[in-house]
Amino acid sequence: MRAKEITLDACDLEPPEPYELATAALKNLQPGEYVRLLIPRQPRILYPWLAEHSFMATTRRINDELFEIFIWAGHDTDTGSEINHMLK
Repeated sequence: MRAKEITLDACDLEPPEPYELATAALKNLQPGEYVRLLIPRQPRILYPWLAEHSFMATTRRINDELFEIFIWAGHDTDTGSEINHMLK
């Protein structure tokens, strides 16, 4: 199975717009899909929401001005495995 990526570019958005963009997309996430959030800072307000709603996330710092956050449903172990394999 190949997971479907939903890319959200929040680089030009001011808080809390990245949070709102990400949570709206995640509410409609289907099995086999994940969100790849591009953002210039760590979305610290988003992490507790993810935990409360049973999402998993991996954050990767690309450079001083860009973070890449991969988010998937916690019960979707196939997608989580695919993301972890992809990031190795």
